[in-house]
Order: sequence, then structure tokens, then C-alpha cells
Amino acid sequence: RLNLFPGFMDRYLQSRAREAVDEYVAVAHNYGLSPAQLALAWCYSRPHVASTIIGATSLDQLRENIEAFHIDLPDAAVDDINDIYKRFRDPSKTN
Repeated sequence: RLNLFPGFMDRYLQSRAREAVDEYVAVAHNYGLSPAQLALAWCYSRPHVASTIIGATSLDQLRENIEAFHIDLPDAAVDDINDIYKRFRDPSKTN
């Protein structure tokens, strides 16, 4: 999407968003998950989330997203996610 809409993501490229994303990706890989699976599994584990919207653009992505529904995140993964969130509450900010 960065290439489809020039300028659309500039605020994220000038912020701490990349750093936050890199940390979430590391957590996902640490638990043998893709970043999408980590995000969706986290959403599915929240009792206040009634539904999720997925953005699959291929059958492989759709399969990956559906598989996330069956992932039970370990407490340690949730703790890791919460630790990152505490440090990057709004990563789109530049300071």
C-alpha cells in the first residue's frame, strides 16, 4: 500500500511506528507466528472484541488469517504484547 498511495503513510515513516512494528514482528516470530496471526490471535483472545476485519488479498493470506482463529496465545506472548504497547501507546507520534 505504501507504493499505491504516495504520501499516505508519511506520518508513520517519520515516527516510532517502524520500531513498534519491528518489536511486534519479533514477538510473533518468537512464538512461531506471522505478524498477522499474532495480531488476529490477540484480537480473538479479547472478550470485548466482537469481530475482526481481515485484509487478505490472496488465498494464502486468507488461510493464514483463518488459522489465527485457532491459536491460543500463551500468557507470556500476551505479556510481551502488553510490554510493547506500554512503550508505544501511540507510535504514530514523532516524539
